[in-house]
Amino acid sequence: MTVDRFEVGIVSGDAGVVDFLAAVFELERRAPSETPAGTLHRLDSPGAVIKVMVPGDPPKRGDSEPFLTVTGIRYLSMYVSDLDGVLERCRNRGGAVLLEPFEFEPGSSIAIINDPDGNTIEVVSSS
Repeated sequence: MTVDRFEVGIVSGDAGVVDFLAAVFELERRAPSETPAGTLHRLDSPGAVIKVMVPGDPPKRGDSEPFLTVTGIRYLSMYVSDLDGVLERCRNRGGAVLLEPFEFEPGSSIAIINDPDGNTIEVVSSS
């Protein structure tokens, strides 16, 4: 068996995270889909689709534990060609830079950000 496609789903209380992800990572939006559960937004990224579900009934906020202190799927990794631009757009759109860029290995830098809902995103840039 092989994987034909990979999609990541995020649940949010409103479409603000859609706006944030689209602007910060310069992703293409698809038309939203109305479902019985709420509105499903899709953002196209090379090699993946990021889905944001905004339920009709507002969801509760997730735990506030730092992402490395509990088990489970805790962060996304986004590979970018413009790390400085991503961090600037993140700050300008209500996100937070948790860890400034550092060289992970020669030619590769990593930063950690949070979106406005508190989701953690590892941002990786290779030169």
